[in-house]
Amino acid sequence: MEASDGARDGRENSERLDRMARMIESLAGLPDPSTAGPAACALLAAEFPDSGMCFVVRPAAVQHGGETILADYPYGIGLTDCNGGEILTIPVDLENATAGRSLAASLVAWRSRGDRRFTASETDLLTAIGPHLRRLVIRLLAAGASKKRNALDPETGLWPLPSFLAQADRRFDRLDIEERVGTMFAIGWVRSSGTQGSEASSAVIRESAETLRDMLRPSDLIGRIGPTRLAAWCDGVDHLVAAERGDRIVARLDAMLAGTGRHVAIGIASRWSRSGDDPAAVLANARSGLEQARLTAATTGRPAVRIWQSEIS
Repeated sequence: MEASDGARDGRENSERLDRMARMIESLAGLPDPSTAGPAACALLAAEFPDSGMCFVVRPAAVQHGGETILADYPYGIGLTDCNGGEILTIPVDLENATAGRSLAASLVAWRSRGDRRFTASETDLLTAIGPHLRRLVIRLLAAGASKKRNALDPETGLWPLPSFLAQADRRFDRLDIEERVGTMFAIGWVRSSGTQGSEASSAVIRESAETLRDMLRPSDLIGRIGPTRLAAWCDGVDHLVAAERGDRIVARLDAMLAGTGRHVAIGIASRWSRSGDDPAAVLANARSGLEQARLTAATTGRPAVRIWQSEIS
């Protein structure tokens, strides 16, 4: 029986590989590489649910740092959200196509901190797709970064993670001067035990972005910070008001998932004036609360909200 299951899995992976290779080859032939690259990343992310994908190039002599992102999905995040998560790096052989430059190219697949890990089957399949990426990566490399990138994530219309943090940072000095509080929300999803598939599909992410725009104030910042992670920053909102708002948000978003075995979780972290915390630190605190909320949601089978509290009283 186990041998039969293994043979079936092998056939399914072979079929998936053939399908992905054909689609990537088709995308590599598009006239505009700036369209083909993100489309290929989105295609691969759809095959490996809850994953981010990016094509990366760096000087061959450099082991870490100095990377150039040729294309990514979700848009504009690149490698920014990889810290603390799982990363798979798949080399792409450029052979002699780099015009004398010593470059190393790769596909980087990642999942956010706290998210599920890549299975052995997924790892094998990602490794197998590497040789089929050469033509596309060479075209991306030749095109360079000549075209101006969009400011917003095209899929959701939200700020991508680096821009979201930059926008929040612009507000912090003013909030310190005015001695006002602000609060960060980190929003994610979790699958109940036995539920298959993604934590949140692209359709759920898009609908959730629209819901947040409807529920939050026009002055509030909303960002996409991972494949299945959103965030919001709200000026003048303390942790008590934020908790009430978080309850309303999870109830609204969770209603979209009724009957799917998935639930919404929110982590909350407030920043008091003159605390010295920068946006990245506040978001990290909110994400710690999110992971606590995701654990609770997975255990109870209900949406959850958790307020992050410092261990130092």
